[in-house]
Amino acid sequence: MKSQDCYTAKEAFTFPLICLVCLAFNIYWGCSDVWPIGAIVGISFFGIFTSVYVFKYFRFGRDFLRIDADGIIYKEWSKTTTLRWSEIAKCTVCYRLSGVGGSLFYRELDINLLSETKRQKSIYIGLSGKYCRSKSVITAIEQFGGSEVYDSQTSQSNNKYVAKILFAILIGIIIIFAYSILTET
Repeated sequence: MKSQDCYTAKEAFTFPLICLVCLAFNIYWGCSDVWPIGAIVGISFFGIFTSVYVFKYFRFGRDFLRIDADGIIYKEWSKTTTLRWSEIAKCTVCYRLSGVGGSLFYRELDINLLSETKRQKSIYIGLSGKYCRSKSVITAIEQFGGSEVYDSQTSQSNNKYVAKILFAILIGIIIIFAYSILTET
């Protein structure tokens, strides 16, 4: 969804659709009387998530991120924020470890703002729930904000840190799997 005068990334409906499919599966599961307690818990859990997304969509609309010559505009829930390029010191697109939720990590746009105080203010915009690629967002920031706005070194070091953690987890899984195979014989 890139045009010459702006770059726009809108909210994806992947997670709500998965919740809707799980809700339908749990309703079917409850009707077949295989395990009604599990179906009730599943219907309650996925029904709440589906209801929240339906309410959010009809009440506030889709979230979006727009990058153009004026700056960065983003909307999360009902709040729309506009950041001018003159207010932005640096931007990085990187992966962060997730403390909560169903995924191990998520993508985000980290915007450091210029401030008069010694403490630097940062704004984090989630990219994982939007139809966008990191490379497209980086290209749009460099195109509209200039190459000095995008901090590629910080992004690369953060992404290497997350890659090392994922590699350590993979090695741990392999060791546990190999240990379980060796102890069986």
